[in-house]
Amino acid sequence: MTYSEGLGADPVAVWRDDVEPGLERLGGYHRVGAVRPATYRGHRAADLEWLSGTGAARVHTFGRGFLLDGGHGFSLRFTTRAADWDDAASQLTLKTFLETFREPKG
Repeated sequence: MTYSEGLGADPVAVWRDDVEPGLERLGGYHRVGAVRPATYRGHRAADLEWLSGTGAARVHTFGRGFLLDGGHGFSLRFTTRAADWDDAASQLTLKTFLETFREPKG
């Protein structure tokens, strides 16, 4: 999880224009699909998936960025071995993570 201040108003643009250029420097980086708009706990959000690494060290990451008031936001990331991404245990872990995360108050 990361917390940021001074974000723009469009979470898709934040992932695409601010976050992804840094991810592209990861070895073996490959975006999976498009940056997708979403809603998370009533907040504007966007989802991004990517692969990085190679061979047995290749991982699949799901990222959800969502905006709070005043240009503040969180980026939640779940990473597992790419070979395990479709396993029921990995998908249940991701689902549980997203359902149970609570942003700090204040």
